[in-house]
Amino acid sequence: MIFDHVDNLKNYSALAPEAIELLIPALAELSADTPNGKTILIEDKLFILIQRYDTHPLAEGKFETHSNFADLQMLLSGNEEIYYTGDENLECVSPYDEKNDYALYAQNGASTPLALKPGNFAIFLPEEKHLPGRGDTSPVVKAVIKIHRSLFC
Repeated sequence: MIFDHVDNLKNYSALAPEAIELLIPALAELSADTPNGKTILIEDKLFILIQRYDTHPLAEGKFETHSNFADLQMLLSGNEEIYYTGDENLECVSPYDEKNDYALYAQNGASTPLALKPGNFAIFLPEEKHLPGRGDTSPVVKAVIKIHRSLFC
């Protein structure tokens, strides 16, 4: 897991050089007014999803993991907490869905909250458990960037 500000994204280019090179200018173009939808940067390997939703209380969520894609999550407006855990013993409550690349886990262990604000980003590598979308039911606009594991060095 990585948590930083978008101005520092270039510092992580060694992780996924091609992806980061394409993302830096693409993310600079995004704003709270960017319409919902999907922008493909590399077919089946790198894309941006713009989402609008209200955050939810922590108690209502489940941790998720992905197998094929890392998530880079960046707020464009609002405030959100994303929880991270390295707990390998969480109970799987929804087995891996290959088509949608996720599995869900119950909250029954320690986790770390990340206070995401506009300009911050968090990267969750495949298999890293994270619980996004938490907060006080306020609205957010967020970019979720999916980076295929083959793009990582």
